[in-house]
Amino acid sequence: MTALKGSLRNRFLLSLAAVLCLALLALVTIARFQIMPILLEDEEAYADAELDRIERALGAELNHMRRLVEDWAHWDDTYDFIQGERPQYVDSNLYESTLETLDLEMMIFLDADSEPYWIVGYDAQGEFTSCPGMMPPCDWASTAVAFLGRYTEQSQDDTTRTSLLAASALALGGLSPIHQSRQESLAGGWLAMVRPLSEPWIEQLRDTTGVELELSRVPVQAGSEQILERTSPTQMTASRLIPALPSSHAVRIDASLPRQRYQASLETFRFALYWTSGVLIATLLIVLWLLERMVLTPLRQLATFTQRLHQETVPPAMPATLLCRQDEIGMLSREFRHLLEHQRQQSDQLRDLTLHDPLTGVANRRLFDQRLTEVLNDSRASEHHAAMMIDIDHFKLYNDHYGHQAGDVCLVTLAQHMEAQLKPQGFLVARTGGEEFSVLLPHTSQEDALQLARELLAAIEALGLDHETSPTSRHVTVSIGIAVQHTNTMEPGDIMRAADQALYQAKANGRNRVAAFECTDLTTAIEP
Repeated sequence: MTALKGSLRNRFLLSLAAVLCLALLALVTIARFQIMPILLEDEEAYADAELDRIERALGAELNHMRRLVEDWAHWDDTYDFIQGERPQYVDSNLYESTLETLDLEMMIFLDADSEPYWIVGYDAQGEFTSCPGMMPPCDWASTAVAFLGRYTEQSQDDTTRTSLLAASALALGGLSPIHQSRQESLAGGWLAMVRPLSEPWIEQLRDTTGVELELSRVPVQAGSEQILERTSPTQMTASRLIPALPSSHAVRIDASLPRQRYQASLETFRFALYWTSGVLIATLLIVLWLLERMVLTPLRQLATFTQRLHQETVPPAMPATLLCRQDEIGMLSREFRHLLEHQRQQSDQLRDLTLHDPLTGVANRRLFDQRLTEVLNDSRASEHHAAMMIDIDHFKLYNDHYGHQAGDVCLVTLAQHMEAQLKPQGFLVARTGGEEFSVLLPHTSQEDALQLARELLAAIEALGLDHETSPTSRHVTVSIGIAVQHTNTMEPGDIMRAADQALYQAKANGRNRVAAFECTDLTTAIEP
């Protein structure tokens, strides 16, 4: 609360809100005791006119229903169908898309004795049914057929009738005698159509009338057929009962209407008394909004971004809304991003230097040990991993004879050649000593490791790098020790000690060869 009062902007907003509340209270008091009594009579007339307009819209829908049912009932094909002379009428006309197109819930054909001849419609589960008479699955229409039978028996004239239906759900109903179009004859039967007053239909009625209304089914009770209730100073609800079938129920129209004249008077008072205050308040609010949008919000975004840089392991991206700005804040954001990118590049280069050998460019011991530990920790008990230790034969004699610069060239050449041969297969080559290299062979058996070592041994000798002082060969050669993960070599250090022991044995056996470490602590030398 102290922080809220300490802000000048917040204090100004609180004071302005208090003044607005007092002004609103004064206007409500003036409107209630001076204006409202004058407007009440006008409001009742306005509400009555709106209800009349809604009722006329319902009457227009009933007239549309009358024309629709008469068009079908005075169609010669319909007359022939009810007489049993056109059996193809059902397949040609009484299908589901017909009801969807006409927005009907059911069509019932009654013969001259008011008995059901054919029923088309949707049952209680919304399934489309079409069948002769009351046979299943059309027995769901028994209530409607009984009602129509009573209605046709009570009819004294041969005219089309439409009405609102308030049985289980609201609907429009139409009943017309079936006649031939060009002959004067007695009705061959009756055709009844029912259109549900669904929510989409009511929504269309709202659009047509421009009134927010609801239709509901209510029992007929003694009392006023029209009620006007003022729910708020700006809204009122007008209700009217409309006769429907059955006569025990009616359709009630509930219309939510604005109290236009009352609201207009309040706006007049408000404009006359407080227009200057309104302009000042609007100006202050716009300034505050612009300040919030153009300055405070982007600064908060930038501050949040800098906080996340310290809190999150993965550096977040600079918000695009800041980078695209063409003002000072956007310039600051872009320069800050460039600074971060430069820092990340420097960090990446430093990280690369700490994980790679600066002379040969291959991985160093640190990266090799890290990858070896990761492979062993992530592996399953059934998986085997291998490692090589490679030593250049008589490299000291090479350096003494050709010089250290030539020795560096030899190291680079061998490292690049080994990495070109092994890296595409997913293996890691690392320089772990002066003339010593190590290779990590994940998911590799001893047989495959030996085959790779033989190929590497032959490929290095095939390079033909001269080594005149070597007692082993005229060309540069290497010795390779291999160790494969076993139960007694589960730790990284165990595997590398085993590979080092195998390398020692390869050197002891004459160099330029491969030796593999066995679990029995015996080392098997493999001739090149």
